[in-house]
Amino acid sequence: MDQDGLDKKQQQAEALTEAEKAEMPEPGEPVEYPYPEEEGETLEDDAKSEQAAAVELAAADPAETDRLGDRPGDDELFEDQLQNEDEIAPSEYAEPLSDQELNEMIEEMCNSKADEFRMIGYEHVTGREIWECVSEKYQKTGTPPLYKVVNDILSLKVTQFMNWMTMSIYKTNPFQ
Repeated sequence: MDQDGLDKKQQQAEALTEAEKAEMPEPGEPVEYPYPEEEGETLEDDAKSEQAAAVELAAADPAETDRLGDRPGDDELFEDQLQNEDEIAPSEYAEPLSDQELNEMIEEMCNSKADEFRMIGYEHVTGREIWECVSEKYQKTGTPPLYKVVNDILSLKVTQFMNWMTMSIYKTNPFQ
């Protein structure tokens, strides 16, 4: 802080009236707050009494509680939701994707991951290479559930991909 800032702070501190200074506690003295008002009462006691009052209120008149479903108008809203669910025919639910649609979606995810790698400077990455990297581990264990495949594609890190690229170059041995 510069000298002007220190001077202003000092002037503000000196501007306190004698009454304000008398109200301020000395350093090291405990600060007394106006709450709780009664002597011997603590904040914990107050919280317990509020909790006890809420329990008594709920026991005396359950309609007065503030839980979801107990407020005016909630019953009608809940019934409307049930009616809307009954109106949906099973044929309107999403049908499972065909193998072709799944393959297209996986290809889009691989292309998206390749675009991500290109944005950070790896210019020659393709979606096919991403899929080859991810699917290589499925050759031993078989194809896992869809959520695992999606997770493996979207969580692929550049270092994992570059390690796979290096190992695949060694495996094909193009220098012979």
